[in-house]
Amino acid sequence: MHYSLLLAGLAVAFFVLLLAAMQIGKWLGRGSDEKSGSGSAVIEGSVFALLGLLVAFTFSGAAQRMAERRDLLVQEVNAIGTAWLRIDMIDAGDQPRLRDQFRLYVDERINYYRNVADLEQREAIAARVAGLQKEIWTTSMQAARHSVPPFAASYVAAVNDMFDVASAQTVTQKVHPPIAAYVFLGFLTLVAAGLVGLNLASSKRNTMLHQLVYAVVMTAALYIIIDFEFPRIGTIRIDQSDALLVAQREAMADAPAGSD
Repeated sequence: MHYSLLLAGLAVAFFVLLLAAMQIGKWLGRGSDEKSGSGSAVIEGSVFALLGLLVAFTFSGAAQRMAERRDLLVQEVNAIGTAWLRIDMIDAGDQPRLRDQFRLYVDERINYYRNVADLEQREAIAARVAGLQKEIWTTSMQAARHSVPPFAASYVAAVNDMFDVASAQTVTQKVHPPIAAYVFLGFLTLVAAGLVGLNLASSKRNTMLHQLVYAVVMTAALYIIIDFEFPRIGTIRIDQSDALLVAQREAMADAPAGSD
C-alpha cells in the first residue's frame, strides 16, 4: 500500500469537510448579525482554546517521538559497532562464526527498517531477527567459556546492549496515541470550522478567502502531525538515518575469499 498517497487523499478529503462545515455554519447563521452572536463568544473561545491546546500537544508529542526513534537508531548503530569491535576480545576460534552471524543480523535489521511500514512483513522480519539474536547469544556464551573472563564479560555486555536497543526501537515503532485522540481532534476541528462559518455569516463581503485560509492551515497542521507520527510512510521521513546502519554493515564487510 502506498501510504503517502493514502495520507494525501485523507488530507484532501478533510480539507473538503472543513469547507463543508463552514458552509453549514454559515447556513445556520444566516440572517444573524454581530450583536446576536456576542453572547456565545465565551463558548467559542473555549472551543478554539481547546483546539489550540490539542494541536500543540499532539504536534509536540509526535515530533518528540520521531526524534526518539532517530536517536534510538543512532544508539543501535553505536551498540552494533561496539559489539562488533569487541569480538576481537574473545577466543580467535569463535570469531569467524560470530562475525557471520553479526553480518546476517545487521542485514535483517536494515531489512526491518526498510519494510517497517508493511506490518505483515515487518513482523516476519522481526521474528527472523529474534531467531538471530538467540543464535548470537548461544554462540557468544560458548565463546565466553573459551575466553579470558574480563574480556568475555565486556563482549557479552556489548551484545546485551545491542539487543536492548533493538528491542527499544521495535517498541517505539508501535507506540502511538490512541486512534480516538485523532478522531476527537478531527471532530473538534470540524466543530471549530462550523463556528467560523457562524461568525462569517454576519459578514456582508465575500469570505471565501478566509475559509480557504482556515481550511488550508488546519489541514496542513493535522497532516504534519500524522507525518511526524509515522515518519517512514509520508513526506517527513527518517530514512536518511538508515544510512548509518548501512555504513556500519559496509564496515563489517565479508573477509576476502581464501583469507584466514
